[in-house]
Amino acid sequence: MDFDKPQQNTVATAEAADTSTRLPAVFRSLRHRDFALFWSGNFLSNIGTWMQNLALGWLIVIMSGSPFLLGLNGFLASAPSLVFSLPGGAIADRLNRKKLMRYSQSAMAFLALMLAVLTSVHVVTIGEILLISLLMGTATALNNPAYQALVPDLVEREDLMNAIALNSAQFNMSRAVGPTLAGLALGSMGAAACFYLNAASFLPLIIALMIITVPVNHREDRPSVWGAMLEGLQFVKENRLLIILFTVPSFLSLLGLPFVTLMPAYAKDVLHVGASGLGYLMAGAGIGAVIAALSLAARGDLEHKGRFIFASSALFSVALIFVAYAHTFWGAFFWLVIVGGAMVGALTLTNTTLQLASPPELRGRIMSIYNLTVLGFAPLGNLQAGAVAEALGIRFALALGGAICLVYFVILLLVLPRLRRVAKLPQPTG
Repeated sequence: MDFDKPQQNTVATAEAADTSTRLPAVFRSLRHRDFALFWSGNFLSNIGTWMQNLALGWLIVIMSGSPFLLGLNGFLASAPSLVFSLPGGAIADRLNRKKLMRYSQSAMAFLALMLAVLTSVHVVTIGEILLISLLMGTATALNNPAYQALVPDLVEREDLMNAIALNSAQFNMSRAVGPTLAGLALGSMGAAACFYLNAASFLPLIIALMIITVPVNHREDRPSVWGAMLEGLQFVKENRLLIILFTVPSFLSLLGLPFVTLMPAYAKDVLHVGASGLGYLMAGAGIGAVIAALSLAARGDLEHKGRFIFASSALFSVALIFVAYAHTFWGAFFWLVIVGGAMVGALTLTNTTLQLASPPELRGRIMSIYNLTVLGFAPLGNLQAGAVAEALGIRFALALGGAICLVYFVILLLVLPRLRRVAKLPQPTG
């Protein structure tokens, strides 16, 4: 079996309501009540998170004018994922995933409220912003493996591709809505309002986590956290295609996705637009991402996943180069739509393939490795992007990342048939 073919897996199911059969096929996984609550809560929470991210970046640019500090803030916000992603996955496989998410979400709500209060009374400093970003990143690193591993517990196997695609859709709809609202709120109410709204946005998800029912994964011979981490790494080590799959988000995180961190400086210093213009640019990437995610959700399972993963990654790289050298707002907006769509195509299909290839008892650990590549490598990517932008310019930093990614993904596309011959994905058990 290879990752260009639909994989087989067994997942715990949540009973669907009879009336849910009236849902359009693209939303079919929402017929599961618990997944619908989980999905809705995450959507509202992510809108607030994107509002805070944009407002925080704009605040740093206004206070310091330094692309490097933007990169440093991005580094600190995602550095904990480099440290905690793997143990977080082992913890997610040992503890109650629902409780782990509830505690981490509560911590993030408190930090957002603290940032809002400091900003509203005009005493916030760059140092305090960086510290809060570090603490928020720590809570996120512990939250994400449990979040990823919960999805297959809330839907039936045949709905998993749809559920993951809809999860991607809600994340990217929030990417479109959140920055747009933040751009409007920044101009009329200031950054503190965005932070207050983010703190409030965590409440629906916390309430949903108190309501939903999640099957308990019973295992008598649970290894230690360290032993559980090694067990997950050994599972990946035994298959070359899994390792190659993990390089896709790794390259994107190190060289491509830092475009998000540089957007405030790009909007202000390259395109010379204000906070609302920055919001619309980020919304452009979100619109493309939503279109791609809904298209994948409508298709269901997809053959030739590997080809689509690498082709989407190559398209992302090309579009990022065009963003770098766009000279008009609408030119940049158009290419950011392509960037967002291609990014979701690559990451959603990679995520789906890994979920389907993972035994239920290892899923938290496999997804923690995925989170390590997406979020854990992001601090290094943000730091290098900020440093390159400071020294050689924002356009050069964006184009360099896109060019290196393009070379790598074109090579993978060319050797894909050979990869399928030399290795196969493991058949999940359990």
